[in-house]
Amino acid sequence: MATIVEDRLLAWRQEFPVLATTTHLCSHSMGAMPHGAYDWLRRYADEWNAGSEMAWATWGSYLLDHAGRIGTLIGASWQSIVFHTNVSTLASIILSAIFQPGGRTKIITTDLNFPSLTYNFMMYEGLGLHVQLLRSPDGITIPLDAWREAIDDQTLAVVVDHGIFRSGFVQDVPAIAAMAHARGAMAIVDAYQTTGCVPYDVRQWDADVALGGSHKWLCGGPGAAWMYVRPSLIDRLEPRVVGWFSHARPFTFDLSMQFAHTATRFATGTPNITGLYAARAGTEIILAVGVDTIREKSLRLTQRVMDLADARGFRVNTPREPERRGGMVCVDFPGAEKAESKLIGRGVLVDYRPRCGIRISPHFYTTNDEVERLFVELDDIRKRL
Repeated sequence: MATIVEDRLLAWRQEFPVLATTTHLCSHSMGAMPHGAYDWLRRYADEWNAGSEMAWATWGSYLLDHAGRIGTLIGASWQSIVFHTNVSTLASIILSAIFQPGGRTKIITTDLNFPSLTYNFMMYEGLGLHVQLLRSPDGITIPLDAWREAIDDQTLAVVVDHGIFRSGFVQDVPAIAAMAHARGAMAIVDAYQTTGCVPYDVRQWDADVALGGSHKWLCGGPGAAWMYVRPSLIDRLEPRVVGWFSHARPFTFDLSMQFAHTATRFATGTPNITGLYAARAGTEIILAVGVDTIREKSLRLTQRVMDLADARGFRVNTPREPERRGGMVCVDFPGAEKAESKLIGRGVLVDYRPRCGIRISPHFYTTNDEVERLFVELDDIRKRL
């Protein structure tokens, strides 16, 4: 049975042109492009060319359809999903809705979080918002007790990276969300590093807001970020960052704002139709393969990466326990920063990050031989450094 499943997964390789010439191990940064992206981008161009302004009728329906696909992936309804070009903008939009004069004043995040969202929150410090950074004791993990001790009655929201970009550590979102809700705070989850490789359901998380996008494990390219907002919160939140697509009837061009009754109220201006078309093929492939299946293979291959790193005496900056590990393994050694460009030059796609090392992420289409090849190339490169 295992061989049958593996054969089925590797059959998808033909859908990704880059795999014919490279060993792609960097889905944590940019997923491999499926051939179908060409077809959907061509379709977008054809619709634009044929319909000009009238294409909006088709594109409006596409937005709703794609919201349904993302909803299926994360356990949400299409009405609770909104799109933007990046999660930084979406974070700014949701913050503009929840930070109120005279209200709670503390945001809790960590020094391991991807900093883009943190930059947004820090820009509000001049208006009275306090950003508390939880410090990692080991550069890899954040203890649950640190969250418990920090959350208090002034906490507006906790901002939890489900998967840590510096280490691959997977945080216990349900536990942290429960701590936040017990003190009346919101739970905002950045799931960009795990969507498509670690199964989750935003309802089981009890998340108030979840953010993610398509250009990593979903193999969808940039410009197709999304945000989930808990349905019971949508009508209660009024963002200050808005645009004509936030309106309940955008094509009436009413001069008074009447918010949409879905998560579309958190949209702003004209959406990035091109990016959302490009994202479709990858999303459909991930849904067809199944995130549970992807996770099973990912755990096996990431364990192999750690075993090969251990055999060479490398430092592994990723949790050993499977349940605390995402789809990425970080390994470090003297000369790792220089080795990054050498590997890329040899057709092995990885990347290097400070306080982390070389980040390695096999996906469902990765072969065992490709993982082995990475370390064979590293052995030769290290001799030459």
